[in-house]
Amino acid sequence: MQLKKSKGSILAEAEIEEQVDDKGATNVVKLIEDQNSYINSSKERMYDVITTFVNNAENSIALNDFSQIFKTVTVWIKFRPRKLGQYVEIMKERTTETTISIRYSDDMYIPHIKEVLKEHKIKMISNDHNVMVCKTPRPSDQDIEIAVQKIKVLANTARSSLSQGKAAEIQRLQSALKNEYLEAKDVKYAISSIEKIEEKFAAVLTYSRLEAEKKISGKLFRYDSNEAKDLHLALTRRVKKNSVIEI
Repeated sequence: MQLKKSKGSILAEAEIEEQVDDKGATNVVKLIEDQNSYINSSKERMYDVITTFVNNAENSIALNDFSQIFKTVTVWIKFRPRKLGQYVEIMKERTTETTISIRYSDDMYIPHIKEVLKEHKIKMISNDHNVMVCKTPRPSDQDIEIAVQKIKVLANTARSSLSQGKAAEIQRLQSALKNEYLEAKDVKYAISSIEKIEEKFAAVLTYSRLEAEKKISGKLFRYDSNEAKDLHLALTRRVKKNSVIEI
């Protein structure tokens, strides 16, 4: 029995290319469309879980995040207390892994800026046209470990979402069987396929987690198990060869 495609399917005619955002976070999965709408739906759900994890790991976790250092600092301006962040800002678009650029509205704020920089062990490299370019300190091993633990928490949340997506789709199938919309053999096939799909996405999640940890840890990166190492190396070879992992 052939099932209809889901009305809101996000799959392209045969497959969908991997998503890459401007900062390089990449979902390495390429979805291959199935004739079964329930299987397609489960793929879409799980694809979104991986995309969300990759983007969060890339953009939400940063070492030495100095973007808010001026926001809470109170200074006295003309005998009145003011938040330094009203007059001084970090230029996010010019921030790099080793430097930050600070824009200020008046030279009168320079002493206050330097005081904050000293507190955070940030060194000024240049100061021109009301913009300071500063070198940020290297992250400590503890900073790196905290960031890695945050990635693991995101991955655990994503893993739960994969399981929930599978369970929701299986429940839909069981309801369809109960209401005699589908035949038992079709439901059995779909459930078996969805379970295998979840396993594949779980493997991709582990790969993506380790990629994020490796990027942020540098020389401190360590695998947490031999199983994780074997899986990561195997999928790394596949991605290098094919650019994507088809599911």
